[in-house]
Amino acid sequence: MHWVFRGDSPKGNVVFNFRGNLIDDLAAFARGYHDAGRLLSREMASASGYRDSDGYPILYLYRHALELYLKAVVYRGAQLAHLLDAGQIDTAKLFKSHKLSNLLPALTAVLESLGRKEEFETPSLRSYDEFTNLVRGVDEIDPDSFAFRYPITKDQDPAIGHHTVLNAVAFAEHLDPVLAFLDGAVTGLDEEFNASAEMKYEIQQVILGIS
Repeated sequence: MHWVFRGDSPKGNVVFNFRGNLIDDLAAFARGYHDAGRLLSREMASASGYRDSDGYPILYLYRHALELYLKAVVYRGAQLAHLLDAGQIDTAKLFKSHKLSNLLPALTAVLESLGRKEEFETPSLRSYDEFTNLVRGVDEIDPDSFAFRYPITKDQDPAIGHHTVLNAVAFAEHLDPVLAFLDGAVTGLDEEFNASAEMKYEIQQVILGIS
């Protein structure tokens, strides 16, 4: 490993690929980006002044955390639905795009197959329809996870409209409860998947023992 990634002290070391299945790390990455964005947002909110560029990382970190959480819920929910024979949900294109609204059909299928669509409610959102509206609203500004990272696109067009004004602190405050809800959803899906897999295994062992 190149020396630029090594330190004289273990403090600061971070571990990648610490699970057998890398896709299970999606939620861990999402939490990291959310936590970092929250720290920066609070710093901006309490500062007597700030630069426009101070808000760009906040917008990106929150937007990226939202994308990762959505993909984590879809992936684990699809696994659980398959395990419970509640339906087949295609996750083959889960990582082909950064567009958030592309994830909504699979997310809707997951929630419907597990009977949880009506549970989607946060302090700032009263229904799943309001959540999908939020997701599409983010996509209107940054459909490809580009606008908050680069000033221009690959074609050298402006990544965001001229003199567009976005409130990074308000964006963070609106997304905090949404990301917390998605984090809880991933945790719940993980727990239910593990419990259901263990139960299914035990049933199969009993059946095999009888036969």
